[in-house]
Formats: sequence, C-alpha cells, structure tokens
Amino acid sequence: MSEQDQASGLRKWASLQRQQQQNEGAVDVAAAEHVPEHSPALLTPTVAAVEEPTTLAPPKPKIPLIVVGLPGSGTPQLNKVKARLGQWSELGRSWAGEPDDWDIRIVTADTSDLAELRAQYNRWALWISSDADTFAAMFRTLRQLHERGGPRRLLALHEPHLPRQGLLNNLRESAHYYLNMELLVLAR
Repeated sequence: MSEQDQASGLRKWASLQRQQQQNEGAVDVAAAEHVPEHSPALLTPTVAAVEEPTTLAPPKPKIPLIVVGLPGSGTPQLNKVKARLGQWSELGRSWAGEPDDWDIRIVTADTSDLAELRAQYNRWALWISSDADTFAAMFRTLRQLHERGGPRRLLALHEPHLPRQGLLNNLRESAHYYLNMELLVLAR
C-alpha cells in the first residue's frame, strides 16, 4: 500500500471517529462505505471498541515455592525448577499448573532466617542433582534444615530420568528414619 493510500485511509478513519463522537455513538454507514477496500481492517473501528473500555482481569497471584539444594541462584537455576514443574504439568499433574504460576525462591539451608521462612511459607522443595556425590550433599542439606528449624516436608525436585530406586528412595528413607522429615518423591 502506498503512503498516500494509507494517509487517505487514516484521514477517513479519523473523520469517521469525529462523526461517531458527534452522533453519540451512531455509526455513519455512508462514511464507512467510502473507506477503500484495500484499507487495513484495523483502521475501521467498531462502535464497541470506541465506547467500551477494555477491562483487564487482575493478575493471578503466584504460588510461592521455596527451593533448597540448588548450587547458586539466578535465572538458570529458576529455569531448571520451572522446566521440571512444566514436565509434571505435561504429564497431567494438575497441581503443577503452569511454570509461570509459581513464585520460585531459592534459599540455602544455612540461611539465618530459616525458621521464619518455614513459618511464612508452606511449600518447600529439595532439588536433587544426579551426580555421584548427590546423596551426601542432599543429606547434609536435609540435616541443616532439620537443625535450623526448617520444614519437615519437602517435594523432591529432580531430573526426569532419575530412577526412584537407589538415590531417591535412599534419600527419602534416610530423611524419614534419621531426621523425621518427609521427602515426597513423585512417581512418573
């Protein structure tokens, strides 16, 4: 479309706007019919679009999830957690919702305000890696949580290929037996 055709279309649209305002919302059909066929449909407003303001729904509050066991913090770590929640959501776990529904907060087990965080938030998770030293590191994290007044129940967040037998069951059973903590390991 040439600039002249576009300018002509805009002028006609503006004229139509003025006529609609003068006629208190009545549409001038004759003016609307004179708009060239090659004008973009976006340039011809509807009465509803002019008269009714668009109301946006308030944003849905995010669900806080405190995650321990992640080395470091930042976007890459948040993306790991969101990816896992997304995988559970795709498997039909309705509780997982959409990954962006969560307000994920990464905390270390040695933080000084752990007991206050526990009182404030009730959804906690332990990120479990799949490297060779994971059991010792994760049990140490659980022990720190236990000693510092942390949560007694955590969701096990882990890579999807990590089998339940072995590391996950050993961590779950050790947390229960030695620390009186519940580590929730989900089946696939």
